[in-house]
Amino acid sequence: QIICDNGTQFTSREFKKLADEYGFNITTSSSHYPKAHGFIERQVQTLVKCRETKEDPHLALLSLRVTPLRADMKSPAELLNGRKYKTTLPTKIQPPIDQEETRANIATTQEQSQKYYNKHAQYLPEILGGQHVHTQDPITKTWIPAQVVSRAETPRSYIIETESGRQLRRNRAHIRPTPKLSRTTCTTPAASVITPTESSPQRAPTTHHQQPNNTPQTPVRSTRSTRWRKNILPPIRYR
Repeated sequence: QIICDNGTQFTSREFKKLADEYGFNITTSSSHYPKAHGFIERQVQTLVKCRETKEDPHLALLSLRVTPLRADMKSPAELLNGRKYKTTLPTKIQPPIDQEETRANIATTQEQSQKYYNKHAQYLPEILGGQHVHTQDPITKTWIPAQVVSRAETPRSYIIETESGRQLRRNRAHIRPTPKLSRTTCTTPAASVITPTESSPQRAPTTHHQQPNNTPQTPVRSTRSTRWRKNILPPIRYR
């Protein structure tokens, strides 16, 4: 199995024919999602730096391939071909290491990396076909409305259709379901019907005479309370 991006050299008809003849599968990552193949993206950065510094890119790639993955592991080139390469890097001749043990150590390291990554990651719920969603534009970084057509063959990828009619393949991280807006109907209460009643004899208004109160009233102190219901009394000079 070859995991690669969507470059024309990997999506061409000749490469697919080669995969059919030699019996291996091609799995492409989602578009605009470089996190899926970060190791290759790091090598691309190395080649870009070699072009800026005008160094030999082939020698740089060779140095990357012959660098051991760890102190007790072999280099990727040695794991692939079973022998050491001649390079300009200073190396020390070591006794042969069991390849099966090295591959087991690599698998253990990958499992640990996966465990640490999954501590802060979560599985996003699947999206059904025909569901209205919003997808992120990789250039403007804005979210545009779209509709899910179907699920792609590659993992965590979906085929969506934008409002302009374009069909794109996007990763689940770049798709957000459109929230359903609840429609609320405002009903006005019916006007209350007032039935006329028989007229009752009107009573003369009564007047109450209040006696003047000569007792002095104590001023009410203004208190202020904080969020935690603690009463705060102002200073004496401000009372």
